[in-house]
Amino acid sequence: MINPFVKFYNCPVCHSKKFENFKSGYLNVYSELISKNLKMNELKLNNLLENIKCKNCGLVYKKKWFSKKMLKNIFNKLVPIHPKGWDVISKKFSVKYFLNKINTLEKSLKKNNNILLINKTLRELISIADSLETKTERENFYKKSLILSIKNKDIFATKYYFKKAKNNFKKPEDFKRFQGFNSPKLIDYIKKKIGNIENYSEVGCPLWGSLKNFQKNGTKCSFIRGNKHEFWGYKCFRRGLRCSETLTKNIPCLKNSSKNYNKKKMDYTAVYLYLDHVIKPVNFLKKLFRFSKSIGIIIEKSNQGVPVQHFTGWNKEAIKYLANILNKKIDMTFKAIHKSKKEFYLIY
Repeated sequence: MINPFVKFYNCPVCHSKKFENFKSGYLNVYSELISKNLKMNELKLNNLLENIKCKNCGLVYKKKWFSKKMLKNIFNKLVPIHPKGWDVISKKFSVKYFLNKINTLEKSLKKNNNILLINKTLRELISIADSLETKTERENFYKKSLILSIKNKDIFATKYYFKKAKNNFKKPEDFKRFQGFNSPKLIDYIKKKIGNIENYSEVGCPLWGSLKNFQKNGTKCSFIRGNKHEFWGYKCFRRGLRCSETLTKNIPCLKNSSKNYNKKKMDYTAVYLYLDHVIKPVNFLKKLFRFSKSIGIIIEKSNQGVPVQHFTGWNKEAIKYLANILNKKIDMTFKAIHKSKKEFYLIY
């Protein structure tokens, strides 16, 4: 068997070899499925892909990560369907679906013979509960209590707090799994910084951004599909439909390797939950800036730990260093996203 891992001897941003140990990644569906595929203990895999932090620029990255061949296998065979993307347009965020999943969990726990199903159901319930929008301290208490009850596999408490939080199933919280990043607040914020957006582009997942809304308003749009070793897309089908085919047909779908993305320069390119998949982030962004005046990056906060499917973890220090290399200005003052444990950085 070909070695599925490769080692990294210096920082992928500043190339320094000086580093310090960093928090371990959290276990998730990817660590579970990849470890099973490699016939390796999940904790052993997580420890093998240790996170380190560059002492020079502050970037968190993997000392050892997956080879390109293994990554292609993960995104196109092992986990070919991007669950977060499809969840944005699904009907899972509902009282009916949530209650069905509680019942599924209860039955599975009684039988206790399908650990994979139990773990999958737990993750689904937690992700839905985490997307509940709360506006009062009481509502927030019920939400936190509901999530804790699910984690503890306490069915009685889960049903109790579900009833208390039932009225919050009207709309998912902004920037969470079932809402995505199509936020009017974010678009207004970006326009105040860079001016009007006449040409708009997105990289990565076409299901969770603002492509459709921009197109409805007459903005010229394009979507850039990620590389096979970096992201989902080429085998991301559901009900016989590719994710990019859910868009209106006249939005051009381009390859990341395309030399000329668009004849007219983009005013703004959205890079949402994608940068942490890229092995050479500086080269990647330099390439995007050849045709885009500004780039918006959404990334998970690295202080949670960087999970196995992500190569890098970003913070303000690393982003500032990156913007300096690119000789660009940076804005990191958008606060509305912080509740979702993510950060937004505008580089222009």
